[in-house]
Amino acid sequence: MARRRMLVTGGSGYLGDWIVRLARDDWDVSATYRTHPPTSAVPGVAWYRLDVRDEAAVRALLQKVRPAALVHTAALNPGMGPVDDLDAVNVGGPRHVSRAAAAVGARLIHVSTDVLFDGTQGNYAEAEAPSPVTPYGRSKAGAEEAVQNAVAQMDVEAVIVRTSLIYGWRPRRDRQSRWVVDDVKAGKRVRLFTDEYRCPVWVESLAAAVVELAGMAYTGVLHVAGAQALSRYDFGLRLLRFYGVAPDAIAAHVVPSLAAEAEHIRPLDCTLDCFRARSLLETPLPGVDVVLGGRSFLEKTG
Repeated sequence: MARRRMLVTGGSGYLGDWIVRLARDDWDVSATYRTHPPTSAVPGVAWYRLDVRDEAAVRALLQKVRPAALVHTAALNPGMGPVDDLDAVNVGGPRHVSRAAAAVGARLIHVSTDVLFDGTQGNYAEAEAPSPVTPYGRSKAGAEEAVQNAVAQMDVEAVIVRTSLIYGWRPRRDRQSRWVVDDVKAGKRVRLFTDEYRCPVWVESLAAAVVELAGMAYTGVLHVAGAQALSRYDFGLRLLRFYGVAPDAIAAHVVPSLAAEAEHIRPLDCTLDCFRARSLLETPLPGVDVVLGGRSFLEKTG
């Protein structure tokens, strides 16, 4: 029987790379990049340069590959560009991708974020309406709206995966953990918020969940994050201790801070209720303490 085809946008990114690697066992995988070609060869994967802002190019690639599943991870993260670029990539891209998916009958898995909530409540369920307070959050809320419009107007089969801080350990790629450890080791002062809470998710668990969802019939929004809610401060301390940073260096260079007093507004509690995902998926979604306590963390992400 012929293997199903999967296309991963942003396949050279941190999450995209893991999705590509895990999916190729059961799928014929194609992947895209825009500015950063893949740094390591993944056997059997076809790579294409794609700017998701170009609707004609997106449509042409989907017509060429004709995937059964399209996983959309390509996005600009906070601080990577001006607001206009955020909207063009994070809103325009999903609009183009979802329309192109509809045209070829591809199942769409769109990766979203927890920071499209205002952070006043915490433990957000899938039914909660987005309430963004940052430019990035607004762009990701706009992305979800674009996907949902395509679902309503063009009958796209789609899943919106809202997730949280993604961590692992890949040099130059894992911004969530690498910078904290490297900066403290270099003697730099690091400010970590004690009042900003998230549900950090191990990159391999998230990627496996996305691949699992690509082969399922589930549609709609799904919260997929780690099982443990932590402040930025507590998360950072766990990473520093795990990687052997000396206690005196931690005490000297880690500064507990309040996000509520930061220069730019930040949502304080974007923790996600992931009960539905834990009930639906075979993929485990462990908390930080479980991940860091297992040898597989270093073996698989080192």
